[in-house]
Amino acid sequence: MRQWLHIALGLVGLALTAPSFANQPDVSITDEGQLLYYNGEGRPTRLSATGKFKQAALAPDYRTVAFIEVLVEGTPAYDDTRTQLWIADGPTGKARILFKPRPADDRKANMAALWNPVFSLNGGFVYVESEAWVTSAAIHQINVKTGAEKYVVDGSIHALVRTGPYRGYLLVQRHLYPKNPEEGAYDEVHLIRPDGKFILAIPGSKDGDPVEAVDTWIKAKGWSAS
Repeated sequence: MRQWLHIALGLVGLALTAPSFANQPDVSITDEGQLLYYNGEGRPTRLSATGKFKQAALAPDYRTVAFIEVLVEGTPAYDDTRTQLWIADGPTGKARILFKPRPADDRKANMAALWNPVFSLNGGFVYVESEAWVTSAAIHQINVKTGAEKYVVDGSIHALVRTGPYRGYLLVQRHLYPKNPEEGAYDEVHLIRPDGKFILAIPGSKDGDPVEAVDTWIKAKGWSAS
């Protein structure tokens, strides 16, 4: 079973908690798999029916919500899991499917199962991970208005840089193969531009603790990432 999928499926099982701060909108997924949006006064609005809804993300405007619906709980070895991406307006409760499953033999084009939505800083795009290679996911960028999709890079989303000269760039954990095969494959966190261009490797992240490495690097720079 794919190593990265253990992480993805673990995230799928996590339910978001209800908001803990007044005057700040938030989202929550109930035990019945229903998505709720809470306005600044803590009043809930239903964004979905009960079902297999997972992994909600709130946009920087604090009203647009992206979330995943599991259509088929398949077996990773057979690539038959199917999920789709929804987009919703929290205050009104209006929701629509933004991207339906799109299986493909090309691993870079395969969009059969999507996970871990993350909004761009301007809220115009959603980054998602799709099931791709045996050892790695693929990251795609989806336009919130049109649903147009673009492949970005292989790997899993670690965080989005929020401040500093690289604000809006992705921190991506990647499974890499050295030129010398005797050295063996390794994992490393890379700073990736939204168009997929590699910028730099995060110091200390090669086969180390990616959370600690990124936190140390971000703190030393005086930036923020999440």
